[in-house]
Amino acid sequence: MISPGWSAAFASPPASMALAMMAAGAGGGETMIPSKSTQVRRDAPTVERKTARSYSFVNFQRPPDVPNKSPPVPKDKAAAKAVALAAARDLERNAKIGSGRGLSAVAMATSAQRRSARDFERANRWNISEAMGTAWAECLQSIDSKSVSGKDYTSQSNKFVSLLVSSFTLARDIQEAEMSRRFQVNILDQRRQYAGIHSWRKLIHRLVETRVLFGPFRAPLYNPEHVFWKLDLMECSTRMRRILIRNLKGIDHLGAAADYEDQAMRSISVENSDMGKADDPEASFNATLASSASILISDAISMEEGNENDEQTETDNLDNFVDNQHRSSSVSSVTEQSKGPVESRVSADRSFVQSMSVPFHGCMTSEIDEKITIALSSLMVRPLKTVKGIFQVTTKRINFIFDEQIGGGLMEEITNITSQNIEKDKDRSWLISSLHQIYSRRYLLRRSALELFMVDRSNFFFDFGSLEMRKKAYRAIVQAQPPHLNNIYLATQRPDQLLRRTQLTDRWARWEISNFEYLMELNTMAGRSYNDITQYPVFPWILADYSSKALDLSNPSSYRDLSKPVGALNPDRLKKFQERYSSFDDPVIPKFHYGSHYSSAGTVLYYLVRLEPFTTLSIQLQGGKFDHADRMFSDVGGTWNGVLEDMSDVKELVPEMFYLPEVLTNINSIDFGTTQLGGKLDSVKLPPWAHSPVDFIHKHRMALESEYVSAHLHEWIDLIFGYKQRGRDAISAHNVFFYITYEGTVDIDKITDPVQQRATQDQIAYFGQTPSQLLAVPHIRRRPLVDVLHLQTIFRNPFEIKPYVVPNPERCNVPASAIYASQDSVVVVDVNVPAAHVAMHKWQPNTPDGQGTPFLFQHGKSATSSTGGAFMRMFKGPAGSGYEDWQFPRASAFAASGIPSLTVVAVTCDKEIITGGHADNSIKLISSDGGKTIETASGHCAPVTCLALSADSNYLVTGSRDSMVLLWKIHRASPSQVTNIADTSPKAITTPTSPLAGNNSSNRSSEVGRPCRIEGPIHVLRGHLEEILCCAVSSDLGIAASSSYSSSVLLHSVKRGRLLRRLDVGEANVVCLSPQGVVLTWNKSENRVRTFNVNGLPIATAVLSFPGTISCIEMSVDGENVIIGTSSLSERDSSNLEKGKPQSEGTHSLENKIAIPVPSVCLLNLHTLQVIHKLVLREGQDVTAVALNKDNTNLLVSTADKQLIVFTDPTLSLKVVDQMLRLGWEGSGLTINKVLNS
Repeated sequence: MISPGWSAAFASPPASMALAMMAAGAGGGETMIPSKSTQVRRDAPTVERKTARSYSFVNFQRPPDVPNKSPPVPKDKAAAKAVALAAARDLERNAKIGSGRGLSAVAMATSAQRRSARDFERANRWNISEAMGTAWAECLQSIDSKSVSGKDYTSQSNKFVSLLVSSFTLARDIQEAEMSRRFQVNILDQRRQYAGIHSWRKLIHRLVETRVLFGPFRAPLYNPEHVFWKLDLMECSTRMRRILIRNLKGIDHLGAAADYEDQAMRSISVENSDMGKADDPEASFNATLASSASILISDAISMEEGNENDEQTETDNLDNFVDNQHRSSSVSSVTEQSKGPVESRVSADRSFVQSMSVPFHGCMTSEIDEKITIALSSLMVRPLKTVKGIFQVTTKRINFIFDEQIGGGLMEEITNITSQNIEKDKDRSWLISSLHQIYSRRYLLRRSALELFMVDRSNFFFDFGSLEMRKKAYRAIVQAQPPHLNNIYLATQRPDQLLRRTQLTDRWARWEISNFEYLMELNTMAGRSYNDITQYPVFPWILADYSSKALDLSNPSSYRDLSKPVGALNPDRLKKFQERYSSFDDPVIPKFHYGSHYSSAGTVLYYLVRLEPFTTLSIQLQGGKFDHADRMFSDVGGTWNGVLEDMSDVKELVPEMFYLPEVLTNINSIDFGTTQLGGKLDSVKLPPWAHSPVDFIHKHRMALESEYVSAHLHEWIDLIFGYKQRGRDAISAHNVFFYITYEGTVDIDKITDPVQQRATQDQIAYFGQTPSQLLAVPHIRRRPLVDVLHLQTIFRNPFEIKPYVVPNPERCNVPASAIYASQDSVVVVDVNVPAAHVAMHKWQPNTPDGQGTPFLFQHGKSATSSTGGAFMRMFKGPAGSGYEDWQFPRASAFAASGIPSLTVVAVTCDKEIITGGHADNSIKLISSDGGKTIETASGHCAPVTCLALSADSNYLVTGSRDSMVLLWKIHRASPSQVTNIADTSPKAITTPTSPLAGNNSSNRSSEVGRPCRIEGPIHVLRGHLEEILCCAVSSDLGIAASSSYSSSVLLHSVKRGRLLRRLDVGEANVVCLSPQGVVLTWNKSENRVRTFNVNGLPIATAVLSFPGTISCIEMSVDGENVIIGTSSLSERDSSNLEKGKPQSEGTHSLENKIAIPVPSVCLLNLHTLQVIHKLVLREGQDVTAVALNKDNTNLLVSTADKQLIVFTDPTLSLKVVDQMLRLGWEGSGLTINKVLNS
């Protein structure tokens, strides 16, 4: 093929025309092959065009392919050069041709090519126009309705609409998915930040508590003025709340006094005088530093522990600070991209974000087989607020998922005042196995609430809004089958039936429970609750003498008449009440004696205003201010005179007036204002016979438990809970109150007007509510005290006690380091702890043996009584050679040096022994039958120097030379474990050596296929710097006490492991905890005994002036008395005592001094530290160990001369036998315990 360029370059001019024509025909003049795609004519009808179009809006037709007409690319430089030269010449010749020579020939040769190009351009323009027209025709099909039938038009329209809807739905789903993803990322980010800040806050808090925080802000943090206290809501077994904990969110409520404005005006001049100091740079810097320290205190370590159980997890002001900072950074950066619903959604779920920082399974099932049984909307009622949420019951848990804080009636008015300062609550979850009791409750006149009592003595109040919803929640809980829920609560929820089924009244009549316990139980059954301030427990006024210098509890005139209500105690005032009752006539309101009530929210806050959280609640109830100082609780005697004379004052007392002296003291230094006489209102003025708040509470409690009150308490119960509460008996007893206070008189749901309904609820909240009626017949009397044998203790009849030496002392395993006396056996551990001999003897106290001994005693079996006994006697020599000692089983152990054996041994309720002082730094659980090691636990880095068990053997506390105090959980032995103890292999269970690994009980138990008995350590109690000297623990109080050489006595929380108090008593060689909340310490170098309450208030101090030392101390079971065993001093102890005497005598000249003989056993009153009785022993009978049986009727004493002595009242055993005969001993299955308690 000849190209045009080649012909132009090499042909002559005459021949170039022909060659160009040939080249043009061969190189591009061929006719274009028509496209195979069918082109639709412009004038075709619409239906025809529709069949040829595509059914996609954006699918325009593609133009036909254009052949590539570009010349071939030259393969070398020479060819390229030739082509360029030929092109230039060709352009020149074409110009000449266009001038007239050969034009027609060229035009004829190129016509076909030009015509093909025009057709292609025309077709391309037509295809684009046709596609656009087709698309518009489809969108505007409604205009061209003539060519489309009605059916096709409707189907196409629906198709188009559905397509648009699906597109919008898809776009919305994508947007919501992205918003949800961003929200979840925000949640996780907040969780990480909160967890980190929470950990740092806890660390700083612990450092502040233990006084080991160093830095520029150390002094402000340690300033006592910054420490505030509040009541811990955890209860003991008698429902007392004794413990105060740090309130790092507390304030002094400056400005809340009613006359604060007047005080502020007087202080303006003082402030103006200090203005000149601002020019001093150093003063300005110090002020700035102090201000910064205050900010750090409130923002960095402010924390509140709830019952908290979840620990009611810790929340504080730092949460609000972190939330505010976080909202301005990461939260805002996310929500800015999607305003509106997301913003409100993030704020609404703030509580959920905070709850994620702790383990919680309330919102979801935590196990595969756990299912949600029911979920109901409810309110959690607390003293300060009510919280809305979802009450959820699963097959294994009870959950409460917080929603938002709301209020109702009185509670709404209270909570709205400080709603902006209250942080979001945390979701709560409890195992269904932790439920112990369940009671039906009223809330704002509705029978719509339940109160749940847990095994750990925490309780929670839930309102479900209606009776039907409450029944559903109750059925769901019962169907979950809580293992620790008493069957009594499954059968009925009626208060009167519960009282009858529990036989509580009979127990009280037999003196098995105290008056305080009985009243608290009655309040609980009658619907009174600590959680609802409008239905707080009510207690009676007991005393009528608040003016004498000495209180005589044996004089009946010292007591109030319990057969009359408070309003009827004053005869003159009673006449006025009777006149008003007779003259009152209203068609709607029934007659009543008293317009006010003996228990209301105002009454409760009147007594408890000095104690948080009631201080804050009192301010909220009064509209942001305290009441006037003259109307507040300032004088016990004045308050009593007011309830006798004031026509509008008939209030009774609250339980705290019988056990909590802190309600009488201004412990937080709150400014309550000034009285009209100009006096500053501070702590409560006490009667002359009370030397301190602690002394008043103690004597007040003694009056409540006195024989006079016990003989007349049933009369007051008839007025408040019994048959004199309503009806004719109430009218005759002058005991009728305003009708709305009684249960069932108003149906709040039938009030249709919401304003009237709210007013009724507010009225009942302010005026009070009468408890549910428990008895419709007169209450029974309590038995006389002289007929109750189990109360004839050695403390009540000390001068009737006589000593009885157990025969065959060589078979008693004495001298002993520990003794445990149960109702059927006595466990004795000798002084060679930890490699000690263990003996278990059988005995029966208060049962004559017929030979003049008031108890039965049978010695335990020795280790040589087995089949190998004869073989062992071959090596002991002949009789009388000195090797005839009775040998008991001995524990295998290697003892560490320098540790007293008396401080590292304890006996559990299962009659097993726990020992410390081992060279491998461990503690061991040993069986009393055979002395075999059951289990070994490790956690210390040095030998254990002291240990102590709680009274119920549930908790163990150990101290070591490593300055650490560890808390352990002790599990009771199952029947199968007790049976198989003798068959256990020599290799015992061994716990890990790391405290952190100690929590993994599954690893330990898997070694031998049974659960471990010693769990933990569950807490490391910090604060000591040197070797631990002594320790004690009480599971009922929830406190562990410990002392070391360089530190004072530290009190820690058993539940949280946190430091509660530091008792600055110097060195304490012995520390004990009483069930009544008394801490006893003994300083060996000073021979000084001190007592405090659990909140650090001093009670009594005594110096023992005797040439000896205290070898052992034992608390009585009731917590009212203490037994001290003394022994003579060694030479080293004598020298230490002489060194300590000059220092101590000069500083405590007014202390009580007690002369005690040595050796002896002394019985002391724990409150006064006065000697009740002295049991003098012979010389050489130094006391090594003492023990009381459960009812305090027998005292066992081990002496250094290998004697086991039992002190008891011999007449008691004769009374027991006589009562057995009267009740029919033979064949009736009676036991000593049943007779004592009958």
